[in-house]
Amino acid sequence: MTDGLLDNIIELEKRIQAEVSAEQARAEEWQVREFSTLLSECSDTKAIEEARCRRLLAEQEEQLKGEGTALEEAACAWCQRLLALNDELLHDVLKRHLAAILPGGDYDHPHGQS
Repeated sequence: MTDGLLDNIIELEKRIQAEVSAEQARAEEWQVREFSTLLSECSDTKAIEEARCRRLLAEQEEQLKGEGTALEEAACAWCQRLLALNDELLHDVLKRHLAAILPGGDYDHPHGQS
């Protein structure tokens, strides 16, 4: 009876080890499948995000081009207004600025003589 019991225990142990090995193999297969799925999802997410970034970059580029065009137009308009100023007005403005910058003003005799 002892030999039969020992044989049963050995047989059970062999079955348990076979089941453990089979479960380990299934677990490894599951890990490989899950890893592959995660890689695929990661790749898809990366592609989606890259496309989103390219779209946002293109939108920003268009906005900045529009702002640049508006700024250029404003600068051209300003330049046209400056070009339209006549010489008489420019001389008057220059005289006022020179009077403020240069010493003397109305009393321009340094030795006190009028």
